[in-house]
Amino acid sequence: MKKKITIIFSLATIIFLVIWYIAMYHITSVVNDTLVLLAGLGCIMTLYLLDRINIFKKKLALALKHILENNFQTGMSMSGSDELTGLSSDFNLAIDRINHYDLLRENQIICLNRIISMLNRNIQNGVMILDLDSARIKINRAAQEMFGVNQDDLSIDSVTKLNANSEFNRLYQEIIAGRANTIAGTFELFLPILRAKASVNMKMFAIKDKDEKLDTIICIFTKTSIAVDSSPEAV
Repeated sequence: MKKKITIIFSLATIIFLVIWYIAMYHITSVVNDTLVLLAGLGCIMTLYLLDRINIFKKKLALALKHILENNFQTGMSMSGSDELTGLSSDFNLAIDRINHYDLLRENQIICLNRIISMLNRNIQNGVMILDLDSARIKINRAAQEMFGVNQDDLSIDSVTKLNANSEFNRLYQEIIAGRANTIAGTFELFLPILRAKASVNMKMFAIKDKDEKLDTIICIFTKTSIAVDSSPEAV
């Protein structure tokens, strides 16, 4: 950009000098003064436009830097009423739209988290939410009471790597492999907390995003009095 500005400025200077030379030696004084004045005004306008473009470029670069840093509380301010001012206004409008939709998304997430939290506290069935992105398991209050533990967060690996959880792992792998979206089984489930275990009748549900990518697995279960070994039943 700086190279282009230098070239344009050099061309404007050369044109001014050529007009000035012609005016000085080949044209009458009135026309001479007129041409010199026009050439001078042209150079001033060229310098003004180059300065405006350079200011716009710097402000745009700074705003884009903020956006790349996930800081959308940014914008551009250009005085005047030319094309660059219009572009800066359109840029600010686009940022405002992004902030508006980001706020809507944030509010929806907050509401969803509050709903999930309320359900986790009050639902009678045991619930385990397996977040595949974070590789963590969230356990609701009812499930904690079934296992006699007081911990609501575990790693997925800590549960699936227990050899005693072969039936649970089989259901889990059916969901992971995409061979089932809902699957059920009755088995004894162990947690890596104080040798906690419980016989459960469980259903697993695959939760996918808009691109049909598996995002979360929800396990809903009730406690049974006798552990029953059974092959998983895909639904």
